[in-house]
Amino acid sequence: MSGPLAVVTGASGFVGSHIVDELLRQGARVRCLLRSTSTTRWLDGKDVEITRLDLHDAARLEAAVRGANWIVHAAGLTHARSPREFQEANVGGTERMLGAAAKAGDQLQRFLLISSQAVAGPALEGRPVTETERPDPVSIYGSTKRRAEELTMLLKESLPVVAIRPPAVYGPRDDALLKLFIAAKWHVLPVLRKGGRFSLIHAEDLARAVHLALTHPRAVGQVYFAAEPDVTDYKEMGEMVRRAMKTWAVSVRPPWLALQAGALIGELWGSLRSRPPYLSREKLREMSIGDWICSSAKIRTELNWTPAVPLAEGVERTAAWYREAGWV
Repeated sequence: MSGPLAVVTGASGFVGSHIVDELLRQGARVRCLLRSTSTTRWLDGKDVEITRLDLHDAARLEAAVRGANWIVHAAGLTHARSPREFQEANVGGTERMLGAAAKAGDQLQRFLLISSQAVAGPALEGRPVTETERPDPVSIYGSTKRRAEELTMLLKESLPVVAIRPPAVYGPRDDALLKLFIAAKWHVLPVLRKGGRFSLIHAEDLARAVHLALTHPRAVGQVYFAAEPDVTDYKEMGEMVRRAMKTWAVSVRPPWLALQAGALIGELWGSLRSRPPYLSREKLREMSIGDWICSSAKIRTELNWTPAVPLAEGVERTAAWYREAGWV
């Protein structure tokens, strides 16, 4: 018998492609909604249906989700050139997907939004944030993801919605944390802030949490953090990367003014190239405000989710993947 039909946006990305892998492992039929310019490098050779469309095309979008059992909205921007770009992608995109989901049909069992820890803001006094606290984002990105969550939860009486807030996600195919592995290869461990504890989640563990939230009846109408139990900081994380890279490295803490100058230059250079900067002044403000740790007690208790990849093992596996892929 054919499995449930899962429609996934953002399927070509790092997080989205791992979600696709898990859904395929669980026997689902997967339809990937991609923009015309999206690469399929993480989808090639997999038993998926690819539909290319513009999310502004309401008629085609409604047709693409019609008959779906699960909709996973993983598309969005973590870096953008302007607040308007964040608003359009993270809020506008979610609004259009919810509109289409409302017309998907009676088979729809779940609409899942991939949200972000940035919605909640940093931890207070070193205590992990929980889902019961009032969201307090400190960035434009976090504010737009909060609005996307709000729009999703407004429909919980008429749609079977759920949202997952991951912290920083890492693992194979990730080109963000890659920069730290490359630095370690060159014997440098940048410590961007003294202390600065944060939570992480391996992409495979996040994908397992997504599948649970799609299938567990208790998940409907809920928001969940999903994070590893291991909390780390910049120095400790750097040491784990150094060991995984099997090299020596020297810890370097760049002056804060130098980081701000670099962020400003990155923003200017990005605007000239019409590309969002990886490190912006807003991202620096996020880093400087406090610890970014969250509690996943709720999803563990309610959905019986347990992460399977300890942080040290995950870093080792990520390094091995980077080497095999020729990225380091």
